[in-house]
Amino acid sequence: MYPIQLNLSDKRVVVVGAGKVAYRKVRQLIKEDIQSLVIISKKFLPEFFEMEYPKMKLFTKCYDSEDIKHADIIFAATDDEDINNLIKQEAKPYQLVNHISDKAQSDFYNMSEIKYKDINIHFRSNGTNCSGVKQLSKAVQTFLNEVYEEEDDV
Repeated sequence: MYPIQLNLSDKRVVVVGAGKVAYRKVRQLIKEDIQSLVIISKKFLPEFFEMEYPKMKLFTKCYDSEDIKHADIIFAATDDEDINNLIKQEAKPYQLVNHISDKAQSDFYNMSEIKYKDINIHFRSNGTNCSGVKQLSKAVQTFLNEVYEEEDDV
């Protein structure tokens, strides 16, 4: 995989699923200036309803192929691998798909990001060791905080 950052300002993003994984992805997405963010699920974690993002729409429904018709980026983030596979199959070649059940079917992976002052550091595991990446990014964040605090004290 080639590491890249995407400008999402003119992108239409669809997330199918509203569980813990989808919530983590949406929490990062709403930090960006996305053209539109649509989330489709039969059930939503309550946290979704607490999010404030003017370009986000929640639809309580089952997935339908029409849901992704105009999407630029799609997150197949349900707890049903068959639905995630169907989303990938129905996506057009120009649509980027993140398939949470099968990394081989994903066009991209998300990276863990640390921001400190003017530094951005990204970590990835190619979808194989997400908990290890989380631990490493926390350790690096702690290290950066300590180093910069020492520099500020000097």
